[in-house]
Amino acid sequence: MQILSPICEEHFSESSYGFRPKRSCEMAIIKLSEYINDGYIWIVDIDLEKIFDNVPQDKLMSYVHVIINDGDTESLIRKYLKAGIMENGKYAKSEKGTPQGGNNHHY
Repeated sequence: MQILSPICEEHFSESSYGFRPKRSCEMAIIKLSEYINDGYIWIVDIDLEKIFDNVPQDKLMSYVHVIINDGDTESLIRKYLKAGIMENGKYAKSEKGTPQGGNNHHY
């Protein structure tokens, strides 16, 4: 993560504040205040809680290839994606989606 985050960071939207280095909720609120002062009247807040459960792994890996372009690293990431998950004490394949959070994620 220490190596990949800086490489990937430049590809994220400037409008994105969630879980980004050197960004915070407070910074998002300040930006929101600027938009309100500029006359915007609509504000959209999107919680993408389940989005990671449905990420197409092949499409993600094509993006990873463009950004990283290192076979060993790409292979490791694909293995991580395909490792599977434990649901209620039983192993389940992970054909789609991406793991997120810590190792205490509950379903």
